[in-house]
Amino acid sequence: MEDTIRRRQLVRELVTRYQISSQDELVDLLRESGVTATQPTVSRDLEVLGIAKVRAPGGVTVYITPEQPALAQALRQFALSIDASGNLAVIRTPPGVAGAVAAAIDAAVVPGVLATLQGDDTILVVAVDGTSGAEIATRLHAIKENRP
Repeated sequence: MEDTIRRRQLVRELVTRYQISSQDELVDLLRESGVTATQPTVSRDLEVLGIAKVRAPGGVTVYITPEQPALAQALRQFALSIDASGNLAVIRTPPGVAGAVAAAIDAAVVPGVLATLQGDDTILVVAVDGTSGAEIATRLHAIKENRP
């Protein structure tokens, strides 16, 4: 059971982090991460996790988590700026909406994000050890610009 949970967490992280176009690619990425899985197992994992395939800019089809479109929409609609300092990404929003954007980040489980803290118009996104605020800002920019 623990192996299944760990594998599915890794599948979610890989789909969020990379543009994955096929289940075979995902199997290879899992193997590179030290997890052995077959294509039928990955297929079941994708279904259980609600991960779907969509057409990305440029016509390529890629997998996305259910939360990614909501986060992309929240960032496009409300993120006035995304900057970084040390292990923090800083997002500025119009007054009163920082909480909604922070909740979307938390729900999307963005790799490398430890936590979010928000005020009225500012969100601090805290990176895990080994990840910089600049890396998190780059990931959030990519999600905002719809680059899976």
